[in-house]
Amino acid sequence: MKWFEEKYRRHLCDMHIEQWDNSFLSKFSETDYFNNIKRANVNSAMIYFQSHVGLCYFPTRYGYLHNAFKNDEGKMRRLVDICRKNGISVTGYYSLIYNNCAHDDHPTWRMVEKDGKSKREKGAAQANSQMSFTNAAEARYGLCCPNNMEYRAFVKDQIKEMLDYFDVDGMFYDMLYWPHICYCRSCRARWNKETGMEFPEKIDLTDNNFKIFIRKRAEWMGEFAQWVTNETKKINPKISVEHNVAATISLGWNLGCTNLVSNASDYAGGDLYGGMFEHSFSCKFYSNLTKQKPFEYMFSRCTPNLSKHTITKSEDVMRTQTAVTMAHHGATMVIDAINLDGTLNPQVYDRIGKVFKEEEKYEKYFKGEMVEDIGVYYTFRSKYNPDGEKPLNGDCAVNTVKNMIEKNILAGVCGEYCDISKYKSLIFPLPGEEDSIDEERITDYVKDGGILYFSGAYSKSMLKRFFDADYVGRTEENEVYIAPRRDDLFEYFNEKYPLPFDGTAPKIKNMKGEIYATITLPCTSPKSIKFASIHSNPPYIKTQMPAVAVTDYGKGKVIWSALPIESINIEEYKRIFNNLIFEFLSEEELSIISNAPKKVEITEFIDEKSIYINTVHLNDEYCSEEVGNFCIKVKISEQPKKVIRHNDEAEIDFTYEDNYVSFTISELKIFQLYEIIK
Repeated sequence: MKWFEEKYRRHLCDMHIEQWDNSFLSKFSETDYFNNIKRANVNSAMIYFQSHVGLCYFPTRYGYLHNAFKNDEGKMRRLVDICRKNGISVTGYYSLIYNNCAHDDHPTWRMVEKDGKSKREKGAAQANSQMSFTNAAEARYGLCCPNNMEYRAFVKDQIKEMLDYFDVDGMFYDMLYWPHICYCRSCRARWNKETGMEFPEKIDLTDNNFKIFIRKRAEWMGEFAQWVTNETKKINPKISVEHNVAATISLGWNLGCTNLVSNASDYAGGDLYGGMFEHSFSCKFYSNLTKQKPFEYMFSRCTPNLSKHTITKSEDVMRTQTAVTMAHHGATMVIDAINLDGTLNPQVYDRIGKVFKEEEKYEKYFKGEMVEDIGVYYTFRSKYNPDGEKPLNGDCAVNTVKNMIEKNILAGVCGEYCDISKYKSLIFPLPGEEDSIDEERITDYVKDGGILYFSGAYSKSMLKRFFDADYVGRTEENEVYIAPRRDDLFEYFNEKYPLPFDGTAPKIKNMKGEIYATITLPCTSPKSIKFASIHSNPPYIKTQMPAVAVTDYGKGKVIWSALPIESINIEEYKRIFNNLIFEFLSEEELSIISNAPKKVEITEFIDEKSIYINTVHLNDEYCSEEVGNFCIKVKISEQPKKVIRHNDEAEIDFTYEDNYVSFTISELKIFQLYEIIK
């Protein structure tokens, strides 16, 4: 068994510390560090070998050893050794791209803007009195371009140094993304060599060459990640490699971190900082993205993030964040940051220890395959809108998962990186023309009987394929209405009182299939000073432009909405969206039916002997209050032997009827795990 398959309680302590003051890290003690992570009940430690500053915590010929380690350069190796001797796996931390020392020493390695200068360089050139807060923050970070071959040679040398010096179980490489467009000579030369075109100087999301540039930047970052992995495993093929793939969840096109970076990793993981619903979305995404399990979810012990160094999350918040990851059978990594003098706060580690002690008792039940009834398609490709409008696929995907959780529906986050055939329904918010790469697979899914929902008209090929429809432009009006022809699906909205939507609507012609709703326009253009109603733009002009349509395709069904109804976090919109999805999917087809409160998430895993049901109260507050008195019905083909609540190992009452086992949860504060034994 590989180390990461059995180590779920993980820790990282950030050490991005400068050395201009002799007190910095002067009190670092490997013994104290080890004692703290033991106090925290950690069984896997990520330890800094180098940082964004570029300073190293090991003797190096190719960089700089931090001043605090010069009198005793073996401190970090002793820390690694003592951890491993005591059963704590060790992953080494190394910062890629972000490296101030390399940036400052080697101007040709720098990631630069259009004027040929780096953000750090421009910030440093300004007097402190002239520098804005933004410029000062940007000037903290020196960025090196992964397309520069001299920088790569430096990275290769440092990887060899680290792995020759340290005996570790894995390596973690941070910051695998483009913080901005790089206009350096290396990027220009690579672009010209691979495309034969002039380097794009202007951001233009409607330009085909610029779209190629977006794809190339993602390819380059993926190639760099794979190169780093290859160089690491040439030296030690037994160790794991993880690249931080948190940037894959970014909603922007510019970062260029995609599944290509994850493909270079043995398992997926990264640090994220949203609320509990966003946390759940990320776990679902990582779970299907990762090559090997478990995935790793990192969160900061500070509130809201490491910028607030002295504020520690409450025990309940930490327990909830850990529980969300547990409910998806992931590994939790808690991130701390070292004090400037090199010490750690024991109180923090006492708190982490309480949380991890509770998690430990559930780890033996992290088995089976996760059940996902509905797939929410999250794409790396449609991260821009050529018209500059919002929302994007990612916004809609996050909101859709939240909606599914609130309705107690088992949802997974999927895409070109995982199997989609298993889903009873597939939801693809706002696909774009770049997503045609996966269109054949989606088509096969529908042909075989799947139910597909997609929105928008940026994927002209999907509109043509499923509805034989033509996209001819967008409305001038940016406030439009969805006027139902099927009143039963649209709650209390109807043709006279249609559903409002902010944004332009696509104009579609020649649409085949059944039209469920059309577009209604306001009386006057919002761009005009002429108005009918001074405070609003009420519906007035009825059109035949389709807003919602349904068609048969093969054995399956396709539902299309011109506007992303799924993006709106208002109850009426959520109800209408669910009505459309469940027009062709009955409740009896679902694996779980429950009346749990909206903030309770239910997940399910199945193996040969048991079904595991996790319940989590997705509460972001300092203290978590109990909820309860709700029922869970779990589909199972035969009456189970018993149901056990593993929080207290109590056997609980249940009923079995119509292929569902039912039991009641009287109270839930943060997390409960139930095992249905077949």
